[in-house]
Amino acid sequence: MRKQQFELVAVEGNIGVGKSTLVPKLVEHLNSIDERPWKMILEDVDTNPEFKRLLAEFTQDPTKRINFQRFITNHRASLCADLDPSYNYVLERSLYSDLVFCQANLQEACRPDGEDLTYYYDIWDKLDAYPKVTSVLYLKSSPQIAYQRMLSRARAAENGTPYEYIKLISDCHDAFLPHICNRKDTMLLTEQWDNFGDSERLARRVKHRL
Repeated sequence: MRKQQFELVAVEGNIGVGKSTLVPKLVEHLNSIDERPWKMILEDVDTNPEFKRLLAEFTQDPTKRINFQRFITNHRASLCADLDPSYNYVLERSLYSDLVFCQANLQEACRPDGEDLTYYYDIWDKLDAYPKVTSVLYLKSSPQIAYQRMLSRARAAENGTPYEYIKLISDCHDAFLPHICNRKDTMLLTEQWDNFGDSERLARRVKHRL
């Protein structure tokens, strides 16, 4: 298999932890210290009406999780299709995130059905055609802080998300993200993010994989 010619760094973490705030700053600093140019790939959650519709539907009725999950998985996969190899990339959430959330939603379901399990294995299949995630930067915060940040940003589609779900997502990141990274031979860089950290220092950490 031909070696991938670019870096793909995924910023992962709980809902509300601060990924979309960090990514532009991280790319700016990486471009200032690296000869090779970097680009960011952001989730368009604030401008995508279908994303907002399905997220609101899922938030109000968790049994409709598959509709939202399949949409966002396909959308994330499309964001990384045909990337220009002359750039490196920082990505706000990768398909690794879909695996984490799928595990959380399987825990939430009283009795997961065949569609849930099929979806889980479909994500692994999609990863075969997905660019290699070379590093994951995991922004780790307490679920209480992530929940308060989510409330503060006041996205209508997230209205009604209970604290217990944020706690579950936190637990699943801690439990499953290391396993996923190990299985896919991806370096995992964990950063405590209860307080917003120094994005310039993080850029150096990403560049040198410290």
